[in-house]
Amino acid sequence: MRSIHPPRVSPSGFTLLELMVTLAIASILLSIGVPSFNGMFDKLRLKNTSEQIYSHMQRARFEAVSRKVEVGVNFSADNTATWAYGISDANNGSCDTGLTTAGADDACTLVIDDGDGSVHGLNGTVDTADKVLMLFTNGDHRDIKMQFTGAGGANSIVFDPVLGTARDSSGALRTGEILLESNRGLKLKVVVGVLGNVRICSPDGSVSGYRGC
Repeated sequence: MRSIHPPRVSPSGFTLLELMVTLAIASILLSIGVPSFNGMFDKLRLKNTSEQIYSHMQRARFEAVSRKVEVGVNFSADNTATWAYGISDANNGSCDTGLTTAGADDACTLVIDDGDGSVHGLNGTVDTADKVLMLFTNGDHRDIKMQFTGAGGANSIVFDPVLGTARDSSGALRTGEILLESNRGLKLKVVVGVLGNVRICSPDGSVSGYRGC
């Protein structure tokens, strides 16, 4: 009578050699991929910062024309990764970027109706709850350096309430440039022309998809 043998079962799991080979391959792939991912995120942070500033400059110009008041964008940026800028529709567009509460005098704020039927500044009305802080800092933009250069040494761009043109606090037509640099040395620039037009450009070609400055 033929004997019946149970089926032979292959051992499960990895051998030590297989595990070592797998780890070696994984480490090689990581060494290749990590720098690539870091470079991608570095460029993405730079582009996001540039697009945010571009959007805020456009908004300031729109608010000036629609509200019929001077609206300024004020900068504290000296080519370091610690910077701030703020938008203001008071004090001829001027504000202090060091103030972090909307209720403070000279804080960077826009008046936005809170819906109670009383609008701050309208016909002498005082409703400080309508003052919304419009201050932006490097906190959400890790390792991005900023340098603001205003013609004539100005530290702000003020948009005219009639024509939307760009000038400084004295009323002289001015241009402005905001240079942004990533941790890996990539650069983009936000440029404001005297007519109030805003654009993003690449000063050295280090970031594709943008025209040269």
